[in-house]
Amino acid sequence: MNTDTRTLPVNPALELRLIIAGVQALRHPRPVYQVVFRVVICNTGSQSIRLLGRKWTLRERSGNTRLVEADSVFNQHPVLTPGAVFTTSGYQEFDTPPVAISLRLFGTSELGTPFISEPLHFPRSSFQF
Repeated sequence: MNTDTRTLPVNPALELRLIIAGVQALRHPRPVYQVVFRVVICNTGSQSIRLLGRKWTLRERSGNTRLVEADSVFNQHPVLTPGAVFTTSGYQEFDTPPVAISLRLFGTSELGTPFISEPLHFPRSSFQF
């Protein structure tokens, strides 16, 4: 899925909230930094929405920036009715310590109109040692 975030309208009824995030340094054959998180996704609108994909923007201290897209929302395509909440957990791995993390979700309204969420920016304090 190659999505152009400039062409999709933002759905203000889709709220993403970071509940918890933390970083751990793992010493495999090489150091790996894992940012572990829990996100709550809320539909505050009056229409049902289907979530279809996600897009991460991950920036490391080394200057490397990665865009990671997926054709699902944490291996699902949840339908959120008005007032519904979806909670998920996961992690992202980095070769050097992270300096910026953001998440956007893509989907369609019950009328089939595509949209994107506002970005959820992880506060830097949530993934610093």
